[in-house]
This record gives sequence, C-alpha cells and structure tokens, in this order.
Amino acid sequence: MNKFFLRLLQNQNKRHKKKHKRHKKKTSNFSFLDDLLCDELLEQILCRLELKTVHRCKSVCKRWLSLVSSAEFIDQYVRFQQSVSPTSSRFYLAFELQRQASRHSSYRLDIGKAEASSSSSSSKSFDFDTYPKHTTRRPWVYYSDLIGSWNGLVLCQETFEEFLQKPRYSVCNPITRDWLVLPPYEFKGSHQAGFIDDDDGLITTTRGFKVALVEVDQNKSGVGNYLNLSIFSSCTGEWRSQRVLCREPVFFAGVRGLFSCNRMLYWGNVKNPNFIIGYDTSKMPPPDECTYIDLPPEYKEKERSFLEENCGLLIGVSQGKILICEKHLEQSQPLCIWELQDCTTSSWRLKHKLVVDSVLNRRIIVAFHPIDGDIVYLAKWKDGIHSLNMKNKKKQIVENTKAWRCAVPFFLPWWQARLQDQNNSKQT
Repeated sequence: MNKFFLRLLQNQNKRHKKKHKRHKKKTSNFSFLDDLLCDELLEQILCRLELKTVHRCKSVCKRWLSLVSSAEFIDQYVRFQQSVSPTSSRFYLAFELQRQASRHSSYRLDIGKAEASSSSSSSKSFDFDTYPKHTTRRPWVYYSDLIGSWNGLVLCQETFEEFLQKPRYSVCNPITRDWLVLPPYEFKGSHQAGFIDDDDGLITTTRGFKVALVEVDQNKSGVGNYLNLSIFSSCTGEWRSQRVLCREPVFFAGVRGLFSCNRMLYWGNVKNPNFIIGYDTSKMPPPDECTYIDLPPEYKEKERSFLEENCGLLIGVSQGKILICEKHLEQSQPLCIWELQDCTTSSWRLKHKLVVDSVLNRRIIVAFHPIDGDIVYLAKWKDGIHSLNMKNKKKQIVENTKAWRCAVPFFLPWWQARLQDQNNSKQT
C-alpha cells in the first residue's frame, strides 16, 4: 500500500513539472515575440482590431496596458477607425418602447432600415432601460426618461412621486452598462437639461463630459427674468452655478428641450415663442446675459393653435448646424426647415420646404438626422417611426412601435467614453 501511494505522488510530481515546463516555454515564447514588436508596430496591429479585443489586450502585460491606456494611442485608434469605417454606420436612433407597468421607460437603439450598414457590429439593435439594473426599484419612483445623448453616453432623468420638483439625473453608457449618478441638485423652478457638445458630437474624446441644467429663477407666477445655469463636469465631479440675466420672462414646459452645438446652448421659451435663447459656454469669463435669436419672419407670421404656439417648435442639430421646424404636420400646410446661419444677427436659411399630403397628415417630427441634413424622423401613434427624405419625399419605416414620445440621435463611439475622470475619486 505504501508503494502505491509513493508511485502516485511521484506521478503527480512529474505531471506538475511537465505543466511548469510548458508554461515556462509559452512565457519565453511571448517574451521573445514581445521583444520583436516595437511600439510603432504594436500600435499598427492593435489599431486594426475590434474595440473589445483591444481592451482585452490590456491584461497581456504592463507594457500593453500602458500603451493601450495612453491618450496618444486612443487618438491614433480613433483616427484609423474613422478612416476605414463610415460615420453613418455609427448612427443609431434611440426611441422609446411601450412603457412598463412599473412606469419606467425602456429604450431601443436601432440603426434603422434607412441607414442600414453592412457592418455587423453596428447594424444590430439592442434594448436598454433608463435605470441601472443592479439597483433596487423603489415604490415611490414616478418615471424615468431619456433626455439626450452625446459621445456614446445618454442622459437619464428619474422623477420621484413624492418630490416631483426634485428629479435625479444620471449618465449611462448603454454599451458597457456603466452608470454614474450625478450629485443632487436643489431645483426651485422649471428647468431643462442636456449635454454640452464640446466638438462635432461624432467622434469620441477622452476629456470627459459636461451636463448643463438651465433653471428659471421664477417668481410667484412661475416665470422669471433670471436663469440659474449649472454645469456638471465629470473631471471635477461637481456642479458649478452662475446667475444669467434674461431680457424677457422665461418659462419652460418639459425638460427635454436643451440643445448644444459647438459649445453653444440653445433652448426655446414658452412665454414668448417668437425667439429662441442661446448661451455661449466657451467664453471666458462666462457671459452674464443670454443671446436672443429671432425666429424667421415666415415662421412668426403663421397662425397657430395654442398648443402649436407653445409646444410646436422643434430644435435640433444636423451637420454641425442648428435646425428648427414645426413639430405638428397638417395637410396642405407647408413643412419648412430653417438652418441657423448666424446667431448674433438672427440670420436663417430656408433649407427645405414641402407641402404636407394626406400620408404625412397628423404626424409629428421627433428628430433630425444628425449626418444627413435631408432626413427627418416622423412619428404617429400606433403607426411607428418613419424616416422622411425631404428631397425625394421617400418615407421608410424605422420601427413599428406604439410609443413615439421620444426619439434621440445616438452615436456608437469608436472608443468608449469614460463616465468619471481617473483623478476624480469622489463618490456621487
């Protein structure tokens, strides 16, 4: 019996030595290969790999981790991917699905048939919810909603049933399912929220992100001549606020109305719908007054109902320009889309004009195509979301969904944006 156990131990020892030799041989082979690859050659190889594979290469060794994490490599990877992958294949449309019984919203990112691409990585649609799945749903949550998107991130809002004026905002990366809950903000009046666009919105940067909140410093009647502009930066993890003067009384209806283009913020005013308001976040020191942009005379002269007058203007961004049009389409009425040329002189250019027929009657324009300036997205209850080419009048179904309240352009980034700066260790 003792001889049997002795032989068994000897065999196990031999097997262990063989495994150790094989592991040592593999390690030596990798070290030899790693020595042959200079940084320039390794960068060229990694730039041609998929993003998921590149992130896996971080675990190979410290040298590869340092290389892939460097800002120089990220910029080179993004530039290479831009040169081989068309920008249009990175575009999705985030639209709301049927609301659940728990009163939160579920959204789907879909590239749509009108912008279908041969790239398998960008032609698949997927669903995501506007709240972190790892958190416990509380019974007093009223609703959650998608406010906007930028650089592969989406801005979500949760409003609580017990505190309707105190919503909570969070930023989500729907690809990685990472979440960052923004620090609490004490709201006192009507407000609107959105991302600040630091570039053209189509490429990924590593500078982090900024979220803007524009709140009316209102009086007893609910309007005000001052705005509280607060900006959250992921680099600092804090809100920074300032008071801005408005020449005309301001009132907001809904939170999804703040748009950004080239670091300039734009929003409408329910109290006086004859102009839109702008604010330049790039100026230093920050301006203490807003910019007023008169709407085109043709738009102001048209007779509208009370609903159309106060909630009928759609503001959006396409090809780096601000576009406006009427949301509600009526048969035999012209659909006009204007492009802002100069905000200081309120100069507009009529980009498209189309007479609404019976097919387009009673539909609502929910979004502009951010790359193709000729395409808009239409929605109608129980008829889904369609894309409309303003030049050839071609209408095409994007998604047959009953819910159409929200449609937000979304870009799949070449490099995943990080939610929090590495040097910012604050818990939010």
